[in-house]
Amino acid sequence: MRVLVPCRPVQVRVCDETREQFLARRARELQEIYLARGRAEGERQALSNAAGALRRAGEALENAARLTAENVARDAVQLGVEIARTLLRHEIDAGHYDIERIVRETLQASNAGRGACVVHLNPADLARLEGVPFRAGTTLEADPEVAPADVHVTTQRGLLVRDVEQAVNAILERLEGDVT
Repeated sequence: MRVLVPCRPVQVRVCDETREQFLARRARELQEIYLARGRAEGERQALSNAAGALRRAGEALENAARLTAENVARDAVQLGVEIARTLLRHEIDAGHYDIERIVRETLQASNAGRGACVVHLNPADLARLEGVPFRAGTTLEADPEVAPADVHVTTQRGLLVRDVEQAVNAILERLEGDVT
């Protein structure tokens, strides 16, 4: 076989393979190149997807941490107030409260001045105040509907209620508002 070369060859390689073998080898080489490119593209896409998934997981973790912190703070407030409510109820049940001071503070808060008013008390609290002088125009009355340590004062302006449960609930609402 004769080969015509238009210019002088710089390097000549002698092959012992046939045209079919050459084409088969070249097809394998091209397939390997395509596979390598495909792997590289797949890895690039996988890394891109992984980065996106990692970013989304980080955002989810941050949201969960924020919600957990809010929940812990709210739960701590609720727990603290419930502990205070339990201790307060225990002290009231044991009679460890100054009903005279509570009545005098409630009368002062009522702004009744020297005007006539009626103080409604739990019968047990009324018994504890027997013999304690109050200003003229102040009448103390037993009311079984009033809980121990609570005071209801009726004046010409209206009714002032000092209720332990309402006070604790107001504290809880205010603290929960501060937490959120």
